[in-house]
Amino acid sequence: MNKPFSGVRGDSASHIMQEVTDPKLAATIISIDVPLHPTAPMRVIVGDGIKKHRIIWQFCGSSPTGNTADIVTKAWFDDAWLAKNADHTLARIKRAFQTMFLMAEQAKTGEPHFAKCTRLDTIRTASTPAAATLVALGHQCMGFNVFSGSMWWHFDRAASVDLDLWMDREIHEKLPTADLSYIKAALLNWRQLLNEIKTPTHTAVKHKGRTAYIGKDDDQKTILTLEKLLYRK
Repeated sequence: MNKPFSGVRGDSASHIMQEVTDPKLAATIISIDVPLHPTAPMRVIVGDGIKKHRIIWQFCGSSPTGNTADIVTKAWFDDAWLAKNADHTLARIKRAFQTMFLMAEQAKTGEPHFAKCTRLDTIRTASTPAAATLVALGHQCMGFNVFSGSMWWHFDRAASVDLDLWMDREIHEKLPTADLSYIKAALLNWRQLLNEIKTPTHTAVKHKGRTAYIGKDDDQKTILTLEKLLYRK
């Protein structure tokens, strides 16, 4: 469950706004109930040498268990703490992300992270997030097979209960404090945040200390006017 982060030193002041640029970390912070800033949950920045655009998610507040974005971030990048607290919700979420990316890489490039499954008495799923969640919960992946052009991940039948729970669309209401719910929320939040990166509604254009906010539907005349203001000498 979403427990306090014992042994992690971080800012516990819930009124301080904290910023995160890594979408995996932002999705994780959201999933463990740390609230986004109520009036400015995100901002998009381009310019000043930044390729494309950069989204910054802004948090302000703490989870019901007292966790803040700063505390979660400190633990996220502390490999020693994660190793020592391998059963903590955050450690399992990060393990799920790592596993999901390995599985996705194997499906895309053939990089052999997992062997082909030779057992017959297994359960299987074509959902990479679901498979990664099972691994994070301690179920060993027995390998993969390809059916109808899709990669299927195999597990011992003991994982069937957790797989059924993952597939339940109401799992967050039925088991809101279960690690499985937090992991699933983090992985699905990450996908949603990636969509935000691709289709931002407003962009904060920065240049030499000046900032202008451009809406994706602003007309060309407005954008040209903003550019003149930003890039004046």
